[in-house]
Amino acid sequence: MAWNRFPVLLFFWTLLSCVEKRANLAIDQDLAPRQFVGSFPEIPLPWTLTEAMLSSKPGDSLLINQALVKRYIPDSVYKKHFRRAEHPRFHIIGRISVKEGETYILVRASYRSTVLAYLLCFDLTDSFRVSKPVLQLPVDARYKNEFSVDRRHVMSKIRSRTGRDGQLTYRKDAWVYNTAGVFTLVLTESNEPIDEEVYNPIDTFPATRPLSGDYRLSARDFLSIRDGHSDKRLTFFLHMERKEWACTGELRGELNLVTPTLAHYDRADDHCILEFSFRRNAVTVRELSACGNRRSVRCTFSGTYRRKAVPVKKKK
Repeated sequence: MAWNRFPVLLFFWTLLSCVEKRANLAIDQDLAPRQFVGSFPEIPLPWTLTEAMLSSKPGDSLLINQALVKRYIPDSVYKKHFRRAEHPRFHIIGRISVKEGETYILVRASYRSTVLAYLLCFDLTDSFRVSKPVLQLPVDARYKNEFSVDRRHVMSKIRSRTGRDGQLTYRKDAWVYNTAGVFTLVLTESNEPIDEEVYNPIDTFPATRPLSGDYRLSARDFLSIRDGHSDKRLTFFLHMERKEWACTGELRGELNLVTPTLAHYDRADDHCILEFSFRRNAVTVRELSACGNRRSVRCTFSGTYRRKAVPVKKKK
């Protein structure tokens, strides 16, 4: 009876020996491309990668040893995000396979507090084609970011934010992989307010005098000073946006030079009086009399504005 079972057992032993064992990327170093890509677990779609998922530390069993990293993950994938002396550790996230098409693998790269998720695309011959960073830590605490892939293999990055008024704003960028071997942006969708450039009405006026120029606290909080009608006068435009739009103001007028480094704005028909104190690369503005009709009630025009450097023109 035992001899009758032997051919059956031999058949199963032969069958099991033909089944390819999944490689251990933490240990195995000499792997064929098919073995390397196939060792990533398949991700069911649709799927979303969140910041919380990326921030959780993976176990050592998901580590990819450095020999495989050097062989299958080109340094061009991650060199823009890590310095030359930094050697990030790579861990497995998962694999997305397209029927009769390309294969995507997702890896987690980390060095100290910097963590990124990369999407790498391999073609039908398991050759690397292109990559894309899809999520990064640390992040701006004001925003929530996530990466997702739907059943049609459309990939999306979504950034969202809930304002103090409870309103949700977002930006969504979606792309697909094409036959040219690159990712193509197919959709941009957003309800975020458009941050338009502030119009400066005196921007093109002459600025030849020592105090003339552009001074700023930020892109939307700046002071422009231009030449006046005489040596004792300057023209200015002051625009202020601070504390997330809650503090705004704007004022245009002429300055009277009291000394070579001190000027006043003081019009007879305006209760607003400002003092401009200049030093080498900055000007400090002080409200000597309240300018409430020119700005928000809970803020002032007072502040120190740094001079914006003027690009030096190269001689031909």
